[in-house]
Amino acid sequence: DKEKYKLFWNGQKTAKNGVGIYVREPLAQEVLDIKRINSRLMWIKLCIKKQTMIIFSAYAPQTGESEEMKNDFWTAFSDTISTIPKSETILIGGDLNGHVG
Repeated sequence: DKEKYKLFWNGQKTAKNGVGIYVREPLAQEVLDIKRINSRLMWIKLCIKKQTMIIFSAYAPQTGESEEMKNDFWTAFSDTISTIPKSETILIGGDLNGHVG
């Protein structure tokens, strides 16, 4: 048997930006909520063994993009994380383009 996965995705039809999260079935049935913030940022909420977990997919603007675009991304990221209750575990995946810290 091949394993099956479900893709939760958000992006632009131009294929310039986009983020996604693959979840293996049957775990995909445990997805409680999906928040598609923009083509660079999204999260899904899962319940795993009674633990609520938020999994982010993030794609930070690359070198060469405008400061405004970079600031908008980090503001959206920060604002979104600040809304998540402390009782929920946060996992962040993606390409932060060296902007860690």
